[in-house]
Amino acid sequence: MIERTSAALILGGFLVGAASPAGAGNWRATSQRDLQEVIDSAVYGDTVYVAPGEYKMLLMRPGIRIIAEEGPEETILKSPVNWCVKATEIDSLSSLEGFTLDGNRGADGVVLAKKAKIEIRNCVLTNGWSGVRATFCEIIVENCKINHCQNGIYMYESEGKIRGNEIHRCIKGLNLVSSGPLVQRNDIARCTIGISVSEHSDPTIGGSLASANRIHDNGAGCLENEALAKNFGIRTMKPMTLRVPYNYWGSDCPDSVCFRGPVEWAPWVDETGTRSLERCPPSSSE
Repeated sequence: MIERTSAALILGGFLVGAASPAGAGNWRATSQRDLQEVIDSAVYGDTVYVAPGEYKMLLMRPGIRIIAEEGPEETILKSPVNWCVKATEIDSLSSLEGFTLDGNRGADGVVLAKKAKIEIRNCVLTNGWSGVRATFCEIIVENCKINHCQNGIYMYESEGKIRGNEIHRCIKGLNLVSSGPLVQRNDIARCTIGISVSEHSDPTIGGSLASANRIHDNGAGCLENEALAKNFGIRTMKPMTLRVPYNYWGSDCPDSVCFRGPVEWAPWVDETGTRSLERCPPSSSE
């Protein structure tokens, strides 16, 4: 029987639910059969906890937090279709936390979002065309591991925050099309292209020592810029110079080979992440 309670729950020895909004309830799903039923029965402000196991997919709903009890090692969504998690026309912030999401090498988007406001935290996303595919969205992707996708995160006409993620072994780590997210403290490595920026995108990438990204060891370059400028908010066909200060680019002395298109990357961050540099340090032989 599906139950909802406004009292706090004890899960894994920790008290949960105490910080939920007044009147909010906690739910628990233990099988694929009842997972979507539980989500559909929850109301705005509720939290759904998902027991360890392997599940197929879920549809997100407005204002519902969905949390794996034991984290991504124990709780897996494996897609039988072209997505694991779908969020469509969600106009209030919903969240997904602590899952492994496996696109099974067929998912158009492991997380497929359209006209949605969602948060994705502490998840592993793998084996999809895109780890996160966001169209007309406002998204937060934080502390996730994304790998073996064509696009780690693909954003079209979208905004949001991309923070603290490991994006490895994708074709394009970030693929930003007419999008302007805040991109901070990510490690983007062993992709073909680290970040691709096109059409009328204007992202903020790095910007300070504290928010520096590590973008390194990407075979065909760190950053590809094909963006077009806006003039007082009006879109033009003029190429835009992308300014991306305070990031680590795989060397204390990056060069233009790392970049495609007009990019200003100075000052940059050294390998230790503790110093900013505006010129290459002298070599030991000098």
